[in-house]
Amino acid sequence: MSEQQAEQQPAAAAAAEEQKTENPPANEKEEIKENGTGDANEAPPAESAAAPKEMRAVILTGFGGLKTVKTQKKNEPTISEGEVLIRVKACGLNFQDLMVRQGAVDSPPKCPFILGFECAGEIEQIGEDVEGFAVGDKVVALPEYRAWAELVAVPAKYVYKCPDELGP
Repeated sequence: MSEQQAEQQPAAAAAAEEQKTENPPANEKEEIKENGTGDANEAPPAESAAAPKEMRAVILTGFGGLKTVKTQKKNEPTISEGEVLIRVKACGLNFQDLMVRQGAVDSPPKCPFILGFECAGEIEQIGEDVEGFAVGDKVVALPEYRAWAELVAVPAKYVYKCPDELGP
């Protein structure tokens, strides 16, 4: 390598480095924005202003043994038309739950998901077009999955009032 080439090589590397800092690639600009060092005049996203409340739930992280069953925090469910929101006081463990955990059922949901097919509790919210229930009613419900959580949104047609004689 000649003396002239040796001098040009560091100069070319320095020029390339300068160009990178002046015009960073698009993905680097996004990273800066995501890390909070972007434009100060930009308004924060609306969803970050009102963070959803969390609840505890029993989650199946993969099919198999007990190592795949975890207690985790999840966002509280929201109700849709025709649904009720139930504060779960008790939930059942049945054969279907065990078969789902092992992945031995037709068309199991994609992991991770909340386990449980039956629960009992009190109604916290009532969706539009739901009749025959009131907030505070003691009920049993048969949601398809999702029963092993503190709160569950269930279509009203799968919710049944508990008789007053049953008590708490």
